[in-house]
This record gives sequence, C-alpha cells and structure tokens, in this order.
Amino acid sequence: MTSLTEESINKEQEKLLLAVFANNISAMKISKILCEHSQNDILTTDMIVSGLIYRLMTPMNDDEIQTSMNEAESVLYAESSSDEEDIITVDEPLNNKRKIKYNNCNCDICMQCRICLLNFKDFIPNDPLGDIVKNSIYETCKQYNLVL
Repeated sequence: MTSLTEESINKEQEKLLLAVFANNISAMKISKILCEHSQNDILTTDMIVSGLIYRLMTPMNDDEIQTSMNEAESVLYAESSSDEEDIITVDEPLNNKRKIKYNNCNCDICMQCRICLLNFKDFIPNDPLGDIVKNSIYETCKQYNLVL
C-alpha cells in the first residue's frame, strides 16, 4: 500500500485549486458577455451569479478548459506588477428580496443562461465540488437577497 507524501498531497491540492480558479475565470467571462449584451455598462451581482450558474450547469469543451487552465496558471504563478487593472465595484442595495434580473439578448449564451437560471433549483451536480459550488451560489444569493 502506498502512502501519500505531503508533497504529492500539496500537488493534488494545487491542481484542484487551479481547476476551481479556471472554472471561475470561465464563469467571469460568461458574466462579462451578459454585461456586454445588456443595457448596463456595469457588471452586476446578477450577472456574476448567472455566470457561475451557467458554468456549473454547462460543461466547458476541451478548448475552453485548456484556455481557462492556461489563464489560471498565468494568474496564479505571475509576479505582481504595477500594470494591474483597477476594478470598479458598485455597492448594491441588500434590503429588499428580488428575483435575479437577466437580459433579453437571444444569443446562445444569454439564452442558455436564462435556461440555467430557470432549472437551477432542480439541477443535481455530479460531484462533491459541484455541490459545494451550488451551495455557495445559494449562500451568495441569500446574502444579497436574490431569489433564484
């Protein structure tokens, strides 16, 4: 019987972290597309949650996986520089419960996001990591008073 060394465990944890990070990078690309296809110039919580749901429910193809993994590696292992972009955030009101808003664009990604939002409650992830992501989406929505 082979025992796992601390080094091999760390490498496996690093691979898992990289995969989760790559998935989030891809979800943010989807969120950016939703923003670009909306009447809004600001990336909203609704768009980010929609991107995360889309990415959870819609598997990446091989090219998307490779691109996202490469981007995750370059970010994870990059030296920090002064060329980093400033990110503008907007505080959204948290007082009133409301349904997640989506755009009316009929491109494939925007339509698939709407379908994913409609079916999210009944979606059953096929692995424990998917369960964690689904639960974190529910927690985020709860924190921001968003109704799925």
